[in-house]
Amino acid sequence: MDEREAGRALQRLDPDLMNPKRFLIATLLYVLGPRTMGELAKALELTWGDLDSNVRRLRERGYVRTRKVLTLKGPRTLVELTEEGAREYERLVRELRALLKSLGEAGAPG
Repeated sequence: MDEREAGRALQRLDPDLMNPKRFLIATLLYVLGPRTMGELAKALELTWGDLDSNVRRLRERGYVRTRKVLTLKGPRTLVELTEEGAREYERLVRELRALLKSLGEAGAPG
């Protein structure tokens, strides 16, 4: 893969999910399922403000949904990946794998 092809491949990657914090949020939700904001903040070591702004961005894109739930400890905000969010996450992971594979092949001695 030459630089031009690599550049085109990078342009196909979703900029919202390529953000490291949003990628980690989506990964956690994809692997573990719905989590409360508190669980996400603790697991990812994010401040409330940082987590809230990144979850809001994912929600605006339709990748996650939030809802209030009542627990024994009081009301909590639950965050879950939407079907669209799961599809886009899977697509991004496929694109990244393909890009890494092609870069590895390009660098392999011939």
